Amino acid sequence: MTENNEQYNDLSQEDFEKMLEQSLNVSDNFIPGDSVTGTIVSISDEFAFIDINGKSEAIMETRELMDDKGELIHKKGDRINAFVVSLQGGEIRLTSRLGKGAVNSDLLEIAYKNSYPVEGKVTGTTKGGYTVSVSDTNCFCPFSQIDLKASENNAEYIDKTFPFKIIQYSERGRNIVLSRRALQEEKRRENEALLKDSLQIGDMVTGTVISLQNFGIFVDIGGVEALVPKSEISRSRTSEISAFASGQTVTAKVIDLDWDGNRITLSIKQTLPEPWDGIDRYSENDNLNGRIMKIIKSGAFVELEPGLEGFIHVSKMSYTKQVKSPEEAVKTGDLVQVKIISINKDEKRIGLQLITGEADPWQLPENEFTGKTHIGIIEFVKGNGANVRLENGMLGYIPRDKLAARQTDIQKDFPVGSEIKVVVEEFDRNNKKLILSAIGALRKEELIELQEYQKNNAPQGGSSLGNLFKDKFDDLQKKINK
Repeated sequence: MTENNEQYNDLSQEDFEKMLEQSLNVSDNFIPGDSVTGTIVSISDEFAFIDINGKSEAIMETRELMDDKGELIHKKGDRINAFVVSLQGGEIRLTSRLGKGAVNSDLLEIAYKNSYPVEGKVTGTTKGGYTVSVSDTNCFCPFSQIDLKASENNAEYIDKTFPFKIIQYSERGRNIVLSRRALQEEKRRENEALLKDSLQIGDMVTGTVISLQNFGIFVDIGGVEALVPKSEISRSRTSEISAFASGQTVTAKVIDLDWDGNRITLSIKQTLPEPWDGIDRYSENDNLNGRIMKIIKSGAFVELEPGLEGFIHVSKMSYTKQVKSPEEAVKTGDLVQVKIISINKDEKRIGLQLITGEADPWQLPENEFTGKTHIGIIEFVKGNGANVRLENGMLGYIPRDKLAARQTDIQKDFPVGSEIKVVVEEFDRNNKKLILSAIGALRKEELIELQEYQKNNAPQGGSSLGNLFKDKFDDLQKKINK
């Protein structure tokens, strides 16, 4: 008391007159349904006392200042908005939302006329909508009015409490129709107005996932709904929407704003690192694991990491056999092991070899091939030569001039699938390239036959015939060595 007296003694005459004038202007001319703003003076276990500039005290149940977990979300000194519920015995009873505390049909009518929100609990479903209890008053909410994008699962809303707007009040409160969507749309328009002044394409935003769809995910950014299309979720060719969940916080980049169409488009992908920025951690001959993402006629794309893919040409799907179609070796979704055979940073291309259980014949010593005769199968013939698969699986090429005489119809005389003898004239391990010669194999056979004949028919002494054989042998040897 002494402290208060000292405070009043310190007041000037002018300050005292102002306080007196303010006290005389204070009144309790409130009626149930009035919207008021006040300051929390104190909070007890049961009630909170609110200063609304009235002569009488205003009180509110403390539970209305708590969240669903029973934790206080307001403190002494906070300013809050409330509604007058009743005036009784010099006491003004408030509620933060009509329906959260005790209300009657008169208050609900006032809420309807003044577009005040009410709080209701969804208790069940009925024909065409939901039954909702607003402080024990039965109301109705059509299915279409429960949400901006109503879930097909009606049970999602049962036993949950939401704010509603009364859109119809008749029969003295016996017929009350509610809409949650109306309040959501009003709030969205308010938030859109704020965002229009600040949000720009290229901005980074943080939001909450509110819905998962086959075509993308909807995100709440400051009370406004935005879409992350499936193609903008990840750098991976296959964006997994199932990797997200409602309520999850995400960071995204604004890539399109269409205020007239009420569309905001976001990208999570563009917030992620560009995989090619770290391409130096990969090298040729690296063995990696990957997943087959897409198959085309000439080969298959393999994802090495999200957003980084390499390509296996169909000719690189086996060391030892001809793969005519990629589907013979792999299928979409397969986990495979591959080897990097080329990296083109400028064109952002990675060439791969499919690693199978086969031994790589290209790693054998060169002297096991060059100059020796091999048997192969003709796989492809065209005007300038033929492709031949050797017995060990290696694929080589016979140029036309090493296949037959100039006037020969090679496509007729060397049909696909037929067997042919060849010698290896060139062996390029790095580029996996073999140049073969059928004529060389024929000449080598002739030379071997000639040597065998000379051995078995050699004369006892020198003769002109012996010289003739020697000249023929030297001539064949020169042709083979050409």
